[in-house]
Amino acid sequence: MQTFHPNSQQRGNIVMKIGPILALIPPLISPLATVSAVDTQRTLIQNRGSDSMAIAVVGWSERYRLKNTATGVAVSGGGTGTGIAALLNGTVDVANASRAMNSREINLARERGIAPVQHIIGYDAVAVYVHKDNPVKSLSFSQLADIYGDGGKTELWTDLDIEVPGCGDQKIVRVGRQNSSGTYAYLRKNVLGGKRFKQGTLEAQASKDLVGLVVKTPCAIGYSSFAYATPDVKVACIMENSDAPCLIPSIRGVTERTYPVSRPLYMYTNGPATGDVKSYLDWILSDEGQCILLKHQYAPVRELKCEG
Repeated sequence: MQTFHPNSQQRGNIVMKIGPILALIPPLISPLATVSAVDTQRTLIQNRGSDSMAIAVVGWSERYRLKNTATGVAVSGGGTGTGIAALLNGTVDVANASRAMNSREINLARERGIAPVQHIIGYDAVAVYVHKDNPVKSLSFSQLADIYGDGGKTELWTDLDIEVPGCGDQKIVRVGRQNSSGTYAYLRKNVLGGKRFKQGTLEAQASKDLVGLVVKTPCAIGYSSFAYATPDVKVACIMENSDAPCLIPSIRGVTERTYPVSRPLYMYTNGPATGDVKSYLDWILSDEGQCILLKHQYAPVRELKCEG
């Protein structure tokens, strides 16, 4: 039995309106898409966007099609920016986003007669991943900005007084996401202080690709949702500044806002959800839907108990 005690700000359903190397790594999984032959006989909810949310979204869609024989959910990824663009183009019913829509997107929606409504469906930690043999004990925001941010001086692990076994020249292999990723935008704004990412940062097409590369590369560092953590990779301890405690991502750390790189997860609809879409979102926010979220290492929107 797992129990959560989020703070009061996180309770209830919150609904409000509102380089140069490009993926030389082959994807470890095929592009996210879940449409079965049976779904062609059902009403289909088109759902696209955030790769960080993909594990939960696929879990929801698979369970929901077993519960509701009249409605299926067609899921595809591509990143938060891709999902929001699809919503603004009128080609999806629900856009998944690991960041809030920005002012440019909201203005563009208004110009196109789209009225985005934001639904917070859970919370997530952004984890920093290193090879399991990397001896690093902690990383601060300023150190991450020096590693990833344009103009940052840190290029070698030895610049941090760390020597990584198996990393011959100790040159840090920076792995990140594409600029359509909400996690890319979140890290740039909240950790890098708005700096651009350094040129030479590898751009993984998906979170699983990113973690897979770090698993195989002793010199590597990467960032993605904590939901993608596996025993084969090390999750770094993060501190906001030198006076702050160093914390490993955890569900409680997200719900209590103590882990410094935490964020809400969103689904956007054009106007208030109605009909089949409303039924689906209501189910996602039910205890059953939220326990699926919790099972996959995301934090739920409220206190609940889940079996197993």
